[in-house]
Amino acid sequence: TFLAGLAGSWLVGAGEAAHGSPQYPEASKMTEPAVGACWLDVAAPLVVVDPAQQLTSDLLLTATCFPGIDGYRDSHYSTEYQILLFDAAGKEIKLDQGGRLNIPALRPTLVNMKDLSHRDAFFGGAKIRLAPSANQVARAGDLFSAGFMRWDLPTNFDNVHAHPAPPQQVVGHFNYSMPFPALSEYHCALALFNPNEEESHGSVRVVDRLGRAVGQHAYRLNPHQTILYRLGELETVATPGEAFAVKPLKEAKLADGGVVVVHNDSEKVPFGYTFIKGRQGNSFTVEHPLHFSADAPMKPARATPYGPNKSFPASALLYTPLLFKGLRVGGLQLDSRIYLSSSRWVEEALWLMPFATTGNGEIAWVSNRDDQFAERVAPSAATNQGVVRLTEFQSCRIDARALPLPDGFSGGFGMATIPKTSHSLQKVEVTAKEWGRVAFTHFRPGGATAKAYREAADRGNLASDYIVSGAHIIGGASNRKRDCVLAVMNIEFEDDQTGTPKLQLFGPSGLVAEKQLDEFPPLACRHLVLSELFPGVQSDAAHPFTVRMQVANALMVVSAVHIDYERRDLALEHGSDRHSTFADFKC
Repeated sequence: TFLAGLAGSWLVGAGEAAHGSPQYPEASKMTEPAVGACWLDVAAPLVVVDPAQQLTSDLLLTATCFPGIDGYRDSHYSTEYQILLFDAAGKEIKLDQGGRLNIPALRPTLVNMKDLSHRDAFFGGAKIRLAPSANQVARAGDLFSAGFMRWDLPTNFDNVHAHPAPPQQVVGHFNYSMPFPALSEYHCALALFNPNEEESHGSVRVVDRLGRAVGQHAYRLNPHQTILYRLGELETVATPGEAFAVKPLKEAKLADGGVVVVHNDSEKVPFGYTFIKGRQGNSFTVEHPLHFSADAPMKPARATPYGPNKSFPASALLYTPLLFKGLRVGGLQLDSRIYLSSSRWVEEALWLMPFATTGNGEIAWVSNRDDQFAERVAPSAATNQGVVRLTEFQSCRIDARALPLPDGFSGGFGMATIPKTSHSLQKVEVTAKEWGRVAFTHFRPGGATAKAYREAADRGNLASDYIVSGAHIIGGASNRKRDCVLAVMNIEFEDDQTGTPKLQLFGPSGLVAEKQLDEFPPLACRHLVLSELFPGVQSDAAHPFTVRMQVANALMVVSAVHIDYERRDLALEHGSDRHSTFADFKC
């Protein structure tokens, strides 16, 4: 078959062990306040309460620490959290009970930062520390789902996870980058936070899609300080109101987008969020960059990515289950655009072979069998030999509407890569046509990286144990207020495993409902409305659901499109496996 032929040629050498993220050094020991506890940190680079904008921030804590498959049923298993909040100058904001909370397993808890801080107006950053309660798992296994920042405006909302790779684990020189969309369509701002006890200094620069420098600005962050930038001008501003204010674009070289790169010259790294606002439609969405070691030796670029018989010896596989071309779902029409980027890492050129899959796992499109592929990529200079080729800090965009797929299509978007790269450098944008609103998130890892999760201790040997947070079902078919579209994909390529996922819905009191789904063949990707899966179940604004997906024998992912019908807005969440950082971050 077409699929079998592709699988046989793509995955030459792709099965190499991938224990952890190659860009990070070995975790180092830290002094613990509690004997025997393994405390790990995540960073939230912008927490803001701004009455002038009617902007508030919440922290959603998910408590995913428990042993085995059903350990959440024992209320003694919990996650201990400590929130350390700092204002923009780096001064600690004292919190009730020292910011400590103990949350039973899978009881999602929304913490209002205005109420917790007893402040009517402030902005800054937060460090969230977490550890499993006594006598269970050794450490938190998934820092991606440990906590989520959520921002609320009268007509907008968005969420993104707090940033793993905390200061005690990342020391050295790094390039911290991500692609940003066309500044002719969007206004972008960067919040940069230093969660360390020591100063972080270096540079922030922006480059165009071909990697050509457009602007650079030195930064110097005192411990716990936050700095705000407007990316179009690459200038610092004093308040979130100034950072988010949409103004005419002055730098035409960034009209089509580019990449923001933060390079630390100090030993300590900062962390950031990129805020994206629509010049039309009033969209508000947030994404984060990723650190890659700046001192790694680089090999020359390959003349071709292909091996014998035009095989593509993939080093890694990346996926998003959020590919839409005019899909009608939940009363909306959804469309996608894909943003690809490279860092400076391992080899001078990154090769990416994109493909699209259907709800039955068929390959609907692959780049190197498309004679018009170059015309579907902006800029077309980012293509070479039927695939994407990106050198240092280059980027490009693929619009699903330009792909040779039928109208109404929905499915999965995957990429085989040479050499390995990170899923976080590759972004997906989803638009709700009727509202003119967009949201961003990033890809998920597959291949050997996903297989390695299964080796975590106390996992229960599940092939997939995925978490999506912040979901709501409010209202019914005639008066929908909030809902969620789940994007479920089988990412098996080598082992041909069919997956039969079980979905579980958790609220503040624990398990609410569960449902067994039909079989998903390899590479099948389907989109399911949460309220249709769980009729009669309701949440409320202060108590969102966590969705858990268990799959016994197949690698699968689940992402989410969160929909607010009252504010006419949407947000994305990529989801993550409950042991996705277990091998990366240790005490």
